[in-house]
Amino acid sequence: MGIPQRGRFSKLQVKFLVILGFAAALRELSMTMLNPFINIYGETLKWSTPLLCGIALGIYGLTNAVFQLPYGRWSDFSGRKPVILTGLAQLAAGLVLAFFANDIFTLILARALQGSGALMAIAYSWIGDGIEDDSQKSKAMGIVGVMVAVGAVAAFIAGPLLYRIISVKDMFLGCAILIFAAIVLILLFVPETKSDKETLSPAAASPITKILMNRQVQLLSLSGFSINYLNAELFLVVPPRLNQDIGAANMWIVFLPAILLGMVAMRITTTLADRGYYVQVSSAAFTAALFGWILLAVNGLVFTILGTTLSLAGFMCLTAGIPSEINKLMSKDKRGTANGVMQTFAFVGFFLGPTIAGLLIGYQMERALFGLSLLIAAIGVMSSFLISVYRQA
Repeated sequence: MGIPQRGRFSKLQVKFLVILGFAAALRELSMTMLNPFINIYGETLKWSTPLLCGIALGIYGLTNAVFQLPYGRWSDFSGRKPVILTGLAQLAAGLVLAFFANDIFTLILARALQGSGALMAIAYSWIGDGIEDDSQKSKAMGIVGVMVAVGAVAAFIAGPLLYRIISVKDMFLGCAILIFAAIVLILLFVPETKSDKETLSPAAASPITKILMNRQVQLLSLSGFSINYLNAELFLVVPPRLNQDIGAANMWIVFLPAILLGMVAMRITTTLADRGYYVQVSSAAFTAALFGWILLAVNGLVFTILGTTLSLAGFMCLTAGIPSEINKLMSKDKRGTANGVMQTFAFVGFFLGPTIAGLLIGYQMERALFGLSLLIAAIGVMSSFLISVYRQA
């Protein structure tokens, strides 16, 4: 994909990153716009309970986890582009089904279909294929990550504003249109990279068991599980509080500054990770999340704002950092599968976070909820330190 000067991207690489990043930003815009309203919307549907609302939010992560590894494996020998297009089509179909949902079980089915379009592992692998210089991989991830974060910022502004004038049901339909736009962008304007065309046969791909036994992949996957558990849980715990304190239409007042600060943190930490300080970045990110959940355990709007800000900042520092480390660690024949393994763990966390939180809230066990969250954050800190141990071994 062009021959860049060392430390700089070529024009073709910039085009690739910008268009892929814009398509990913549309996806992030559509999904993030909905997350704060899933629980609130679910409560209005027939047969809803706190547990079922938690499942409706989290099952997106479960089906994403189920499909990450086979889709990552598929992309290793069939190419990244067709698999990403397939995943986007499944996501769009799930959004359309959610538009027609009248009960909580149809919403759960729609969210499951949305999650089955597992494409993040392939997107991260595609970036790794297109950017061959290891010293530039985190920077490339950071560029796409910032564009995705901009999509998230737009979502937190547009979501509450749209909530004032249209229903959540109509927001599902609008988000489906955004995903169709992302499909068109990928289909027409994102070229296959050279390495994407040089795909492998299934027999030539690296054995899954060899990748699964890699200690650094295991620890990076554990980190992905932990940070996604906490982030998904956040969207079940915080929105009802904010709805009570400032109203659902004003949630952007809290989420927007938190995302902006997270973008600044992401920009700094991707540079540090490229310079070999990933372990320190990961440890700091989980420590921020840990203190964030300590603050969230205290009632009060100020504590909710500070806790949300710290937790989101920790998540954003790692959302690009973890897959970038996978790409540095693995060769092309293993990259899609390895990212699939990591994303599987990440989306299991995305499922379990709100599901367990919904169950504990339903049984009025808030202390257990926050205690478990602190334990998950502590596990993330521990996994960060263990990565440095295995690197030195």
